[in-house]
Amino acid sequence: MKIRTATVSDARALVALNQSVQDMHADAIPERFRRDVPEETVEHAFRAMIQAPSSYWLVTEEDQPIAFVSAEFREREESWCLVRHRVCYLAGIVVAPRFRRRGIARALLDEVKREADARDVASIELDVWAFNEQARQAFTRLGFRVVMERMTLSARTPNH
Repeated sequence: MKIRTATVSDARALVALNQSVQDMHADAIPERFRRDVPEETVEHAFRAMIQAPSSYWLVTEEDQPIAFVSAEFREREESWCLVRHRVCYLAGIVVAPRFRRRGIARALLDEVKREADARDVASIELDVWAFNEQARQAFTRLGFRVVMERMTLSARTPNH
């Protein structure tokens, strides 16, 4: 297994890896997540994200990509209630289903932690959807802890 920095030439393979995750989200929350987006549209978006100055993408491969992590280093400005801080935001970790539970996500996260430390970033954050219990459990095993929960309320009136 080899871990390396992703390049724009990886975009098509990463889009394919991400498809099952996108489908799972669209199945769970169809009013929020799109389905059947043209592959070229997603590939264009992935290419742009890989090239963004604040982003950090890694690929795990065995002959071909089998997993990836998408992260973004962010500077949070001081506000009336929060101190200024730097954070690494994990936008996603995707491991091909047949390669799960082999330590690949942990290996990717270890690489992100090394990069975060090199950039003097103290914490790595991510969001996980409430329906995705498998991801919650995996992130807990990886050492993440819940520090905030986002709740939603429909603003629509019944029969609307």
